[in-house]
Amino acid sequence: MPNARQSGDATAPPPSPLTLEELDALFAPLLRLKSVLLAVSGGADSLSLMFLCHHWQQARAVPLSLHVASVNHGLRADATAECALVADEAAALGLSHSTLVWAPPLDLSNLQAKARVARYQLLADQARRLGCSHIILAHHLDDQAETLIMRLLRGSGVTGLGAMRPEQKLDELTLLRPFLSVPKTRLRASLEAMDKSWVDDPSNHQDAYQRVRVRQWMPMLAAEGCDAERLAATARRMQRADAALEAMSEQSFHSDVEVKPGRSLRLSLDGLSGHLEEVRLRLWRRCIDYVAGSAYPPREEKLLALDLAYVRCKGERDGKRTFGGCCFEPDGHDLWIYRELGRDPFTRSFRAGDPIDWPGLYKTVSVSSVPPHAEGVLKPLGRHGVCLMEQEGQFLASFRAYHGDLPMGLIEALPSVWFMDKPVFVKDWTDLSELSGIRVEFQEK
Repeated sequence: MPNARQSGDATAPPPSPLTLEELDALFAPLLRLKSVLLAVSGGADSLSLMFLCHHWQQARAVPLSLHVASVNHGLRADATAECALVADEAAALGLSHSTLVWAPPLDLSNLQAKARVARYQLLADQARRLGCSHIILAHHLDDQAETLIMRLLRGSGVTGLGAMRPEQKLDELTLLRPFLSVPKTRLRASLEAMDKSWVDDPSNHQDAYQRVRVRQWMPMLAAEGCDAERLAATARRMQRADAALEAMSEQSFHSDVEVKPGRSLRLSLDGLSGHLEEVRLRLWRRCIDYVAGSAYPPREEKLLALDLAYVRCKGERDGKRTFGGCCFEPDGHDLWIYRELGRDPFTRSFRAGDPIDWPGLYKTVSVSSVPPHAEGVLKPLGRHGVCLMEQEGQFLASFRAYHGDLPMGLIEALPSVWFMDKPVFVKDWTDLSELSGIRVEFQEK
């Protein structure tokens, strides 16, 4: 296992280790926390995170519990030994350590992206088990500069060119990146000052990976005045612009959008037309995410087509269309947005007490007070369910009129709980479960 220490440029002053005063500023967000999970791989960057964070916590007597986790992706023979190295170093500091193992999929296409998603999922699961609200990552200034270049090559917009955020939500957890302003040379200098070794991942030198190729360009860019620090500053400016545009789209959501049953929306097209195109596109994206809980943001060209169909159309608006798991249905100067049932509507069988997840929309749906062996079904209401509801005296006409003449497609998409081939609960319509003693609770995402 090679030590990755490298001598710096002989013509430049050697990089200095991070001081305790600098660590005070970098780790200030941790002062309000009780327990955090450090993601440590064995490389110089993440090992410096563990050693420096522990040093700061001890020196300042911060009442913070530090936990360490390493992810073994199962892609390299040395990975197991590297995780063991981290475990030994963590133990020497008195920190708990866990090795999280990922089984690579049979389909190896886009493997780096899959491994990255798996890494965050494994870390998030471990953080929940430990009761940690925050995961601390070691991404640094050079990572930020490389990410900006890679996003630029992909033609990213303002959000993408903001690169990595110092603080980022991951479901109910938060990712923190305290080193985004710190060059990697100073992290390595800090390790050397503590007489610590690290491991160099061989993939960091393989030209097959775009990040490696971009890293090789950095000296040439720096020679033209475009060094990592300047690129990271550009990313920060993009983050500010992105935050301002997001605030404008959120304001538009509250002023031009009305929330309706079943996580549906009624959008004022006249109100939307008064906004700039970038704000409108963000509002379209926000609406789709609210209604359908899309796992991936819709592509810009799709949003532009939607905007053209209903806003830039000079009054000749398209009729009903589907996109991103949503139905878009015009109603005069308004537009209804509700979930699309699709060819294969979501259906999940369950028994009493089973937590049920409606992907992208509801974290859990709990059903209780049901006979132990009774099997229920969670699914959209559908046309048949509407007929059964009316037979039970829950009149459709009054329900639609109360909410502003809801589209039939919206009502058929309402989440419902069924027992004995009958709906006993319909989200945001009515609860028939009182007749049978069944209790249903939806937890919003």
